[in-house]
Amino acid sequence: MKKIFVVALLLILSCSKSDVDNKSKDNYSGFTFYEGLSTNYIQYGGLNREYLLYIPPNLNNPKNLPVIFNFHGYGGQALQFFNQTDLTEISDNNGVVLVYPQGSNLPDGGSHWNAAPSSSSSTSFVNKSSTDDIGFFKVLLEEINQDNIVDLKRVYVIGYSNGGMFSHFLACNTDNIIAAIGDIAGTMLNETFNSCNPSSPIPILKIHGTSDRVVSYNGYNEGEFKSVEEVLGFWKSNNKSNANDSLENLGSTSIYSEFYNTSVNVNFEKYTFDSDENSSEIVHYKIINGGHWWDYSSDKHLKTSTLLWDFFSKHSKQ
Repeated sequence: MKKIFVVALLLILSCSKSDVDNKSKDNYSGFTFYEGLSTNYIQYGGLNREYLLYIPPNLNNPKNLPVIFNFHGYGGQALQFFNQTDLTEISDNNGVVLVYPQGSNLPDGGSHWNAAPSSSSSTSFVNKSSTDDIGFFKVLLEEINQDNIVDLKRVYVIGYSNGGMFSHFLACNTDNIIAAIGDIAGTMLNETFNSCNPSSPIPILKIHGTSDRVVSYNGYNEGEFKSVEEVLGFWKSNNKSNANDSLENLGSTSIYSEFYNTSVNVNFEKYTFDSDENSSEIVHYKIINGGHWWDYSSDKHLKTSTLLWDFFSKHSKQ
């Protein structure tokens, strides 16, 4: 019942956009600023690109706010992902702007994020196209940052599944823009892995279940998906991480899995890789028996949204 109410409320907010637009156009040019959720469009690369924008309410001074870009999985929808990520409470309590871009459609109709260089070939066709999603991200950031609403030292990226692949691709190809990324159930495609040359170290949060049947924890050669260990190894090298990591066993919890239609017990292991040379911390939550899921726990302290913000809030660009 609660979910139905939330969805209904979001639909009301989206439909009321035009009423608020007329009150705020004098102050903002590229998009219409108002508190709450709005649906917006921007022309880029010959496409009419949609994105959702959430501005936390009751801000005394809506300037220099951290922003989180949230990239859905393959075939996903921005509004669905907005509901799934459950970040509004964090946004409201911490003054965080949330952006949910909509992926473009492949010829077969499935929405996606282009997570590898367009000049290379790939068998991972569902995560690869000629769409310039990096350019879309850059233009969207500029569009949103009207009247300096965004703190450009605190631009964060979250990606789930194919969106997680895109978060790595962004980190590899955006010089000095992103303060940290969070990848949930994603990976790096071979071309991204082989061509990645970041301009600087970047903090990385990686959350992945060991029983993921879609994006395997151990990689998938036929689909050209790198394993979690390979992804972590790349960023540890790039960030000049120390050789030794710290391991915390955070205990087990029972969750309801819609995929299995039953409760599943999972165990959280947290690996932290620090660097003596910079502040680009790498944190990996290894979810024993976890699947291709966004949330792994009903415990508020172990919710994916909480883990992401706890990590992001510690990092900003120097």
